Amino acid sequence: MANILEIKNLTKVYKEAQNEICVLNDVSFSVEEGKFIVFIGPSGSGKTTLLNLIALLDKATSGSIIFKGEDLTKFNENQAAKTRLLDMGFVFQFDALLPEFTVLENILMPALVANKKAKAQARYWLAKFGILQLANKFPPSLSGGEKQRAALARALINKPSVLLADEPTGNLDTQRKEQIFKDFAQTAKEEGTTILMVTHDVHAANYADKCYKIEGGKIQEM
Repeated sequence: MANILEIKNLTKVYKEAQNEICVLNDVSFSVEEGKFIVFIGPSGSGKTTLLNLIALLDKATSGSIIFKGEDLTKFNENQAAKTRLLDMGFVFQFDALLPEFTVLENILMPALVANKKAKAQARYWLAKFGILQLANKFPPSLSGGEKQRAALARALINKPSVLLADEPTGNLDTQRKEQIFKDFAQTAKEEGTTILMVTHDVHAANYADKCYKIEGGKIQEM
């Protein structure tokens, strides 16, 4: 299967006062399309920085990020914004659902921004994740696991090629964590969505197609 993402000699250095802090140091790896890839590491290891660079929310100091044959580091802000909207989905530790809108309305928001009609697609994902009955509920009435599954449906509404997940189970108990890991694995396998997840939870490796350890600015396959 073809690679959808190739990271080549990626380095990120932050400057603080007179000091330079190397968060990612000459990192290289590739990701096949439709795979669930997990990066495991402690706080401060560079996990979130890696996702932010891929999502064009931060700029690399050096190196290349080849996504679907194009180097994202060469994109201008308009190209970056379009790529984030149409080709990338995002799930974070906090669900970021808007409490004044229903679950269905929350899920549809990225589609509205992209000027797409996607109500049927939203219901598909709600059913896929077992929360169709919650479509007209408001987020404050949902459990933590239900909120995160709604956030996952929202991230997938525009049919992105890649889903980026930053500690998506950080606020969940063990049972709900495992359900989210299963959701990711199933989505990658059945929908062909490439999923990159960073976490400190070593149990995620049990569900991944490939797992990397990230620590001290370096990445090593586990």
